[in-house]
Amino acid sequence: MTRPRPASDRFVAGLPSALRQRIAVCHNPLIEIVPRGGALDLGPARGLIFTSANGVAVAAAATARRDLPCFCVGAATTRAARAAGWEATDCGPTGDALVAYLMQDLPEAPLLHLSGAHRSGDIAGRLTGAGCATAVHVLYDQELRPLSAEARALLERGGPVIVALFSLRTARQFAAQSAGLTGFHVVALSAVVAEPLRNRAQSPVFVAERPDAEAMAALVEKLANRICRVEGGGAAQ
Repeated sequence: MTRPRPASDRFVAGLPSALRQRIAVCHNPLIEIVPRGGALDLGPARGLIFTSANGVAVAAAATARRDLPCFCVGAATTRAARAAGWEATDCGPTGDALVAYLMQDLPEAPLLHLSGAHRSGDIAGRLTGAGCATAVHVLYDQELRPLSAEARALLERGGPVIVALFSLRTARQFAAQSAGLTGFHVVALSAVVAEPLRNRAQSPVFVAERPDAEAMAALVEKLANRICRVEGGGAAQ
């Protein structure tokens, strides 16, 4: 698992119990969420945009305000925002879907996108261009981390290893850190996330049917079952 530990724990907990009993999990976050600190001033914002549960967690700790509506990317982000006390709407599984959703009926502006330092899609710029003024406030940095000794040993051993990648930046970091290693199986959230590993010989890449945790879990289960059959019943990592 390459996500920050809280997100990895949530993902693993959501896997079928029978599958969890058959796999060994190695947690090796390749990105660490580092809040920038300080109180969060929401200013004149009339609504908030969250594109990840990481943003929700940092924002919830930085402000006591829960009076603004939240527009979220994905079910997991929406659940996190609701659990933190916000009125949240799931606007689709991707940033593009969120922009399309909001452009159907522009909400009251201005909006504030609470994000990390590294983001894609220029959500704020696209919404502003469509007539809904949107600003960005960077709440946290996503600092890169190396492969752990445990993870590297698993990959070098050459056994049945599934590597779950949920973001392009994480995929690029894994590709760089695992240079020269082959034989593992990559499960990617989307075709974009899969791209850095596409040309890795003898390391097949599988892409989830949808860019969400549920589709990733289904693909991990399918692949683990296949690997265990081929490997004669051994546990996948």
